Amino acid sequence: MPLATCARCNQMFNKVQSPVCGTCQDAEDADFEKIRKVIEQNENLNVEEVAEAAEVEIPVVRRMVDEGLVKQVSTLDGDGTRCGQCGAPAISTSKKLCQVCLDKLNTQMTKAQAQIKLGQRREVEVGEFANARKTFEEKRK
Repeated sequence: MPLATCARCNQMFNKVQSPVCGTCQDAEDADFEKIRKVIEQNENLNVEEVAEAAEVEIPVVRRMVDEGLVKQVSTLDGDGTRCGQCGAPAISTSKKLCQVCLDKLNTQMTKAQAQIKLGQRREVEVGEFANARKTFEEKRK
């Protein structure tokens, strides 16, 4: 089992599935229930408002959003997550990029892949040309 640091008490523990240790699991489950009830009552709250209404800390709400425990990520987009490239509002807390920068990154990756493939083709063509030239020179003699 891999060792991990508990997200609540910062103690080392054998991580099975949860990001918290067995000692903190009951508190984590209780916070999850509070957050779930608040979101059921009002879906238009951002992370800070959910944390305040549920009486839990903001990092707890963000962690649950990042882990996918809270499915209404779109209703919790007021958490201030910014794009790591340009500073615009990010698509989600896990991506940390805006749509424009994500599209640019995809374009750059596609171009890089094409250049790699083209470079591999050129190496093959040069290798084949060298073999053909060698064969031609041998037959010429």
